[in-house]
Amino acid sequence: MDDEVIIPSRADDTVRSVGRRFIDVGLGEAGSVFLPGRSVWTREAAAELFRVYNDRPDEGSDPFMIKLRRQLDGASDEAKLLAAELLTLQALPLSNLTSATKRRRVESVLAWMHTPATVPEAVLAAFRQHTWNGGTGAHTMLWKWLADAVEFLLAWWSLPEEQRTSALVDPWAWQEVVYGKKLMASLREALLYLGFPTHFLPIVNVDHKRAIRDAFAPSAAVVPTRDLNRDLFQITARVQEQVGGQRVDFYRPPFASQWKPPPQGRRAWLVRPRGADDMLDAWKGDGAVWLVATHLGEVSAGAERPDVRAAVDAGFGHLDYAGRLVLATEYHAFLSLMNVEDIVATVADDRLHLGVIDGEPEYVSDGDGVWLRRPVQWVAMDALTVDTLPAPLPAELDQQGTVVDLTGALEVLTALIEKVVEPADSGTDDDGRGPELGQTVPPLAAATDDLADRLHLPRRWLQDLLDLWHERTQVVLFGPPGTGKTFIAQAIARHIADRDAIRLVQFHPSYAYEDFFEGFRPVEGADGGAVGFAKVPGPLREIAAAAKANPAKPYVLLIDEINRANLAKVFGELYFLLEYRQATVRLQYSPAEAFNLPPNVLLIGTMNTADRSIALVDAAIRRRFAFVELHPDEEPIRSVLEGWLKKRGKTDDARPALLRALNEAIGEADHDFKIGPSYLMRPGADHAGGLDRVWDHDLLPLLEEHYAGRLSRAAVRSKFGLPAIRLRMSTGVPNGAQGGNGTDPGYVLAVPDGANAAAGEA
Repeated sequence: MDDEVIIPSRADDTVRSVGRRFIDVGLGEAGSVFLPGRSVWTREAAAELFRVYNDRPDEGSDPFMIKLRRQLDGASDEAKLLAAELLTLQALPLSNLTSATKRRRVESVLAWMHTPATVPEAVLAAFRQHTWNGGTGAHTMLWKWLADAVEFLLAWWSLPEEQRTSALVDPWAWQEVVYGKKLMASLREALLYLGFPTHFLPIVNVDHKRAIRDAFAPSAAVVPTRDLNRDLFQITARVQEQVGGQRVDFYRPPFASQWKPPPQGRRAWLVRPRGADDMLDAWKGDGAVWLVATHLGEVSAGAERPDVRAAVDAGFGHLDYAGRLVLATEYHAFLSLMNVEDIVATVADDRLHLGVIDGEPEYVSDGDGVWLRRPVQWVAMDALTVDTLPAPLPAELDQQGTVVDLTGALEVLTALIEKVVEPADSGTDDDGRGPELGQTVPPLAAATDDLADRLHLPRRWLQDLLDLWHERTQVVLFGPPGTGKTFIAQAIARHIADRDAIRLVQFHPSYAYEDFFEGFRPVEGADGGAVGFAKVPGPLREIAAAAKANPAKPYVLLIDEINRANLAKVFGELYFLLEYRQATVRLQYSPAEAFNLPPNVLLIGTMNTADRSIALVDAAIRRRFAFVELHPDEEPIRSVLEGWLKKRGKTDDARPALLRALNEAIGEADHDFKIGPSYLMRPGADHAGGLDRVWDHDLLPLLEEHYAGRLSRAAVRSKFGLPAIRLRMSTGVPNGAQGGNGTDPGYVLAVPDGANAAAGEA
């Protein structure tokens, strides 16, 4: 085994090469990778860096790089260059830092030198590779990583020369030196791997290392010892042999499934300080969060929920059932669901404070009681007022309880923490944009010529509609029948969203909250047994859940005939969320849940004004939706029929003139009941018989219903029938006569030949 090695499993050859060069040049020669021949990794430079950085912590709330500049102000170029090269070593293997961020951070420190150095090309190439994800700690714990690295360097130079020389050539002597100083796991494991990637695995998480050893030791015929890394070396070498000398990556198939539990990913938690007013100060002073656990008993970390529930029932019998259920949920989360590197948040005086969980749960006693404690590295930052936080944080923070899962806001919380490390104006990422905080309405696809052509509408008008929709998130297309409201709504919904991100519902008088959002509905029991009731989500709840899981993707809820339902009954408490997307409400059927409507859920409704005038629509809905009128007398609907016919080569068709004459006969007094062009765009309307059928079986029944009580059926047909409208056109009835409104300066009295022929045929 002495000459046996393992094949590095990651495509990070440049990272490994540059990392080993830092060890050889820095620790072997006290030199510099950036400025060859210059003494930088010396005992003296490390001691100076310790004095200005480790011994002089900056407790302010500025980003790490701003504080570091203050701390290094006045330091020698050697100390500044040493800090830059140590930060380079920290960034080398990280996949959750972009190459631009790595470079920017190091170049910032180099720029503080009196004679700045430059980053070598080999280092820049290594920045573009990556080995592992450093987690939230790569951002929040950077200050401690650097402090530990300085202490390690000082400890290194205090070792006997013989031990240093041995450590640089012997992986197990190297491990002894690295483990001889208490260091952050990310620094310790990086030093091991970059020093000897043929002997140590590219794994930062020690728990993962143990799990891999325990899973593969039997099949590799390795008896576990107290030396975890030696065990893993032997196991990996054996597994390599078993797979024909191929590289082995325990995070990839077929190996990952043999040891790794189902992925949970990083999570975020809200832990509220209960009790004393100065509880938060005590937490920060102790570097922890804790829960009172005097009556819990010592339930072990990682305990299953039933075990926690049993302990709560035994120790908290003085509480009612609901109280014990809440406590069991919170203790279980604190003991078994929280993990190291999870973000922890708390709110005091309506201000947000953030930290990162730094250790496993433990029980402590102060003589008066027992506490369940979790170590936390609190982030030095200005506390943010909850009302100013980006979505969905305010909504998530409204949830009730002492321990609450905030993973729905993980992206926002991570971005807030990252801003503590990098100044807000420190540059951009690789794509030219800095990190965006919070959920916003995602950009909508711009109107295209193809969309305009399919809808027979001007591209500029469609773009204005999309801009309005993006700004307001809720719009209603309203107008008389036949103006293409639903057709347009469906088309632009498909234009901006994937088909699986669109839901269509049609309101009607019996539609209710239980249909739209959620409610209890009957379900048949097993084997046709007794009928029970189950809470079932409606289309709005379903689309909100999908949108929350994909915040960068637009989701569309299309509500057809929005004015035909009792809107107050349908929307219920959700009315509030239509106006305040950042807020939450307690739900009618889920009162313990704080629900918010994600900003990437876009609503578009259609409203037929022949059914109900917009003037009669609930004022609450009118305030929450932007209303866009589609009317046959106004552009762009006015020109749709002519444009459609022109594309079909029918420039002498009488239908546009017939439609204008019909609407003039209806008159402005019945503005909401005029007829849209889509009735005359049906295939059957291309010839006289088909046009007669459209008129007799679609338009006249519609007008008869409207004029019921005012005009008899015979009078409606006499005034609005196709022969009457043709006669009106052929005689050149002046605007304003027979109910005309006199407001159509574009009305053409000359009748195309086709129209006269059609009139003769009738």
